[in-house]
Amino acid sequence: MTLRVNRVGHVGIAVRDMERTVKFYTEVLGMRLTEHFEYGEDEVGHGVAVLAGSFVRSDSNHHCLSIFTLRNAVEPPKEHAFGLHHIAFEMNSSSDLLALYKRFEEQGHPIVNARKGGPGNQPRFYGRDPDGNLLEFYWSIDQIGWDGIARPYPPIEEIELETFDFEAFENEREAAAKRARS
Repeated sequence: MTLRVNRVGHVGIAVRDMERTVKFYTEVLGMRLTEHFEYGEDEVGHGVAVLAGSFVRSDSNHHCLSIFTLRNAVEPPKEHAFGLHHIAFEMNSSSDLLALYKRFEEQGHPIVNARKGGPGNQPRFYGRDPDGNLLEFYWSIDQIGWDGIARPYPPIEEIELETFDFEAFENEREAAAKRARS
């Protein structure tokens, strides 16, 4: 079987005005806001430049669009420009995610980091394409239930993907969801 991504999962954009942008995507395009957050000065987020984010959906996936504002930026430095922040690709399985991570390592493609937790609460790694664009590869993004509310999730935490216990992660995520419903 050939290793491949399952689908484009979501796109992340950096914007000047969060409220204006969220209003456009929700009121003009009819999408729904899943959640909004702001990082503290010392919190790890979606890259070092991200100050705040809003996650917007068009179906039951936690998000299909990540909207970010940047720290301390009237005009951000070139490596953190407005516009495209990242493109995310969903993988078919945790083993495909790990295999792609190893392929990145073997072929010398830059890997930024691997993480879990945060909005969507999916195991993932970030890498760069040959032109330096940020790419996210993930497996098992959280789903939004009938009530339209995101489940609680732990803070973003860097992980060692090659030793990560995907089964234990799934079991804990489901246990946390069950506790939240109780």
